[in-house]
Amino acid sequence: MQPQPTLSATAISGQTFDYIVCGGGTSGCVIAAGIASIPDVSVLLIEAGRDSGLAPDVLVPGKYVKQLQEDKEGLWELETVPQPQLNARKLTFLRGKQIGGSSAVNYMALARGPAADYDEWAKIVGDDGWKWENILPLMKQLEDFDPKMPAYLEKFAAPRAGDHGASGPLKIGFGDEVVPGIETFIQACFETGIPLCPDINSGNPVGVGLAQFNVRDGERSYAANAFLGESARASQNNLTIVTNTECDRLHSRDGVVTGVDLYDRLNEALVHVYCREQTVLCAGTFGSPRILLLSGLGPRDTLERLNIPVKVDLPGCGQNMLDHSIITCEYKVNNSIPTHNQLFLDPAMLAKAEAQYEKDHTGPLAKFGSSGTLTFPRIQRLFESEEFSDLSTKEKDFLMEPTRPSAEIWLGSGPSVFQDDRPSESYMTHELLLQNNLSQGTVSIRSNNPRDQMIVNPNFMNHPFDRRIAIETVRMALKIARTKAYEGTIERMVHGPDIDFTTADLDAIGDEVMLDFIRQHLDQGYHSVSTCRMGRAGDPDVVVDARFRVKGMKNLRVADLSVCPILTCNHTQINAYLIGLRCAKEMFESHKARHQQAKL
Repeated sequence: MQPQPTLSATAISGQTFDYIVCGGGTSGCVIAAGIASIPDVSVLLIEAGRDSGLAPDVLVPGKYVKQLQEDKEGLWELETVPQPQLNARKLTFLRGKQIGGSSAVNYMALARGPAADYDEWAKIVGDDGWKWENILPLMKQLEDFDPKMPAYLEKFAAPRAGDHGASGPLKIGFGDEVVPGIETFIQACFETGIPLCPDINSGNPVGVGLAQFNVRDGERSYAANAFLGESARASQNNLTIVTNTECDRLHSRDGVVTGVDLYDRLNEALVHVYCREQTVLCAGTFGSPRILLLSGLGPRDTLERLNIPVKVDLPGCGQNMLDHSIITCEYKVNNSIPTHNQLFLDPAMLAKAEAQYEKDHTGPLAKFGSSGTLTFPRIQRLFESEEFSDLSTKEKDFLMEPTRPSAEIWLGSGPSVFQDDRPSESYMTHELLLQNNLSQGTVSIRSNNPRDQMIVNPNFMNHPFDRRIAIETVRMALKIARTKAYEGTIERMVHGPDIDFTTADLDAIGDEVMLDFIRQHLDQGYHSVSTCRMGRAGDPDVVVDARFRVKGMKNLRVADLSVCPILTCNHTQINAYLIGLRCAKEMFESHKARHQQAKL
């Protein structure tokens, strides 16, 4: 049985579907596959970008960096407004524009984060279903975890079988081949007082350990091939997928969505489809509030200013955006160390690697991007700072939870910002993912024209504590690089604060020296959340309840990273999968209840 090909929007103009899923990203794939398992219902999945399988490099772990640089067809590029705390720079937010969404373009490391984050999520929204003890079974349901690793690394990892799944659709493991430098990085972290974390996905990620990756047999495992692969599509004739199609706005009457206006990007045609049962928005932290606003669901003052009839006044729509942020410290290292960037600077080396990958999915293109190490430290200087003392008791208690890390520091192969086109030169990056940021951004629309660019303002570093997080995380990273473990490996710093790396007193580096570097180079963390925040009914900023139902609407849900009520200390792709699973379950049970009621 062959899967049905994806269609254009014009091919379905005027048709009616039971369920409409707007957005074929990580959550959208999970939800579409889940509700298409209901017998005798019709499901429409709408994706603005291309179908999966059209760009084979998506599956190649070692090409993930080149994807983000060059795969313009597979990416959204959203420019921000100038950021006052970042020297008025405009940043570019990248997101996946294809079936699978950002799970098709992200770095493939899966990090669940601390159990305390999910317990906090449950507390905020008033639903124990989000507690770690109840979310863990869903995480295990997702996973096909392979604990194998090279024997010489076994002392650094001891995952418990009870914390992991063995038969899920998402393939997880430590990587078949291991990148250079793991042992050195771990030893350097030990020397700075960071303990070993035997399993970063156990619910307590604090420490240094081996990363876990959604890669198997040299291929990316992501939402498209895990949930909407060829066999799944072939078995679900009730699922219609349209690609290269944007969801412009919802039509509704008395709180009931009756249909969706679509824009066929290839034909530049406007079409309309109808909805019998429920519509769910899975267009992401930027796309979902955009659709709501264009449909008259959002802050009244914004809608009235843009001449959009107000359907539901949702003051929180597009507000409260949270994100991690990234900055790197980079080093020239011993040229005997092979590094990722060299592949793409030497045509002969790349050709050899591609031939090996094509033959058996091994070699450098299978190794880079599918193995590594990271640390989730707790940074004591943060808790001793004036900025911390100025926080509320609630904020302090949140940050002082002992299993909640202060930041994340990655070992990266090759340079990130620093440029050198000589394939003979080896470089290393320590990538700093700044967590627990308190600055809140916004997402909005410029007009009632869906073709206009959105207004994105992450407001990075606006909160004083975020600046302290950045300063102390850079200081911690420099200390790691200055340990005895790195003697003979690091030759010099090529990207970092303006200091003498070998002799500077790292504890005495002034804030302005650090901030000058940070303001020049801080960038997005790829983990934007919370623009359609989930919460309790009495919270005026809430957009959806714990069951993903949009406030003031009867058959509309939002289910993607926009609903996250907190900025979790993890890689947020896991949140998107969990949201998809939980929403699919809610929709399945809602369908069952309605049809049982209809029989009475």
